[in-house]
Amino acid sequence: MTTEQRGEVVRILKLSLAPFPRTEIIRELLKLKVKTNSRNMDAATLELQLEVYADELAKFPADCVLQALNDVGRQKWWPEWGQLERLLTPLEGTRRRVLREVEAINALIKPRNQNARTAGEPSTGQSFSGNTIKRLGDFMGDIPTQSSV
Repeated sequence: MTTEQRGEVVRILKLSLAPFPRTEIIRELLKLKVKTNSRNMDAATLELQLEVYADELAKFPADCVLQALNDVGRQKWWPEWGQLERLLTPLEGTRRRVLREVEAINALIKPRNQNARTAGEPSTGQSFSGNTIKRLGDFMGDIPTQSSV
């Protein structure tokens, strides 16, 4: 994999952490409100609840928010915030761990155009250790799938 390709992987992973625009979050919350039952509340309380949920959901990646809202939308009742947070936190955490690991590997791999090597130094493209690869392999096995969340 070239330096440019590794950089593109990091760029895509960082983009995958981008939150939903606030207007889209509110729209999705309103759709959820229509699909689920909730206790009766006046308009001001409902507006406050939607605002608080939108503020909290804006801290998570957009697709994770959509997945969590779709999951709880299959239930009868409006979700408590804790229920949404339990769905969202592992999804975001996994993505952040993958990004950290890829960045760590990138930091260990020397650019291909670097010709000078000292005695005993691995050749270009092999500057990372077997332990790093094993750790990444072990880590990649821990990534939850959509069906396991």
